[in-house]
Amino acid sequence: MGKTIILLTSTKGSSGKSAIAIGAFLKLQEEGKEPGYFKGIGDSSSMTAKTRTDKDVGVIASVVARKFAKEELCPHFLHPDYFLDELTPENSEVFEKIKDTFHSIEERTDYMIIEGNHNYTQYRTVGLDDLSLANEFNAQVIIVAPIADDTDFDELLTAHEYAKLRGINIAGVILNGLSKPAEKRIEQYFIPILEKREIPVLGGLKNARQLEKPTIAEVMDAIGGKLISGDFIKVKNRYIEGFLIGAMGSTAALSFFRKGTNQCVITGGDRADIALAAMETSTNLIIFTGNIAPSINVMNKAEEKGIPLVLTASDTFTVSEKVKEIHTHIQPDEIELCRQQVEENINWNKWPK
Repeated sequence: MGKTIILLTSTKGSSGKSAIAIGAFLKLQEEGKEPGYFKGIGDSSSMTAKTRTDKDVGVIASVVARKFAKEELCPHFLHPDYFLDELTPENSEVFEKIKDTFHSIEERTDYMIIEGNHNYTQYRTVGLDDLSLANEFNAQVIIVAPIADDTDFDELLTAHEYAKLRGINIAGVILNGLSKPAEKRIEQYFIPILEKREIPVLGGLKNARQLEKPTIAEVMDAIGGKLISGDFIKVKNRYIEGFLIGAMGSTAALSFFRKGTNQCVITGGDRADIALAAMETSTNLIIFTGNIAPSINVMNKAEEKGIPLVLTASDTFTVSEKVKEIHTHIQPDEIELCRQQVEENINWNKWPK
């Protein structure tokens, strides 16, 4: 029997592929295997100046797959939205580079995990989509689908049918419920439908909110914000559970803010009433827009409460749009949680061996 190669693809971004890849990697190590990890194309928009690599790859290279160089684990980078500025459909050099690097890692392992792009159709124009790579590397594919509602399940079935049409060997699907109601619908409706269609269900991540929520550092990076109150080292890994726009009166805002937990409030620097109201609730971060710094009493109150304040030049609408597009990344201290998630929520007996 040949070496097992799996490719994790997904219906959309922020699906949990990285968490599953890390958890499976560690499980395979526990079984005495020598697994390898590979991501053909990194997201150039998420590269850091310090590591010069995709953020998730940086964590995997430093914590999980230490024996491989970052350049091996992820040999090429493209911007997810404007890749045609960097690569044309006729350019075969990148594809050859990806193939050569993959085989270099494969030779030193007995099991390969390939993490796909943000979704299964991305980079199809230039022939570097997940299914093209799966065909090239003779990989079994696992489709990871974040599920919030029935439309997300439609997308999963569409992805499965498309992959089958392209002759892909599908090992199974993983359904990650994004809420308790979604998890109930998965059990009540979606799994029975998949079983009836003889589509293997490998499980789904649950109760891993911190793997889905952005950190303060990720929010600051997304909006180009500057920390004006708080210690970055201490607060950078705090999680944001939700975003609220402070554009109403302070009395209404206080009632609204009390419904949230570990939230981020976005408002103007001239709205001291909103900022002070937010500080009386479960608020992890306040963003002041338009480069309008808050008053000294707001700064003092924030320091007293231990709530970080961030200033950005962007307007409130722009900031609210940017935070919607944040791609969360695995943090180094979440590695063990990834292993636990796979241990507890994935049927390891069904995992391709």
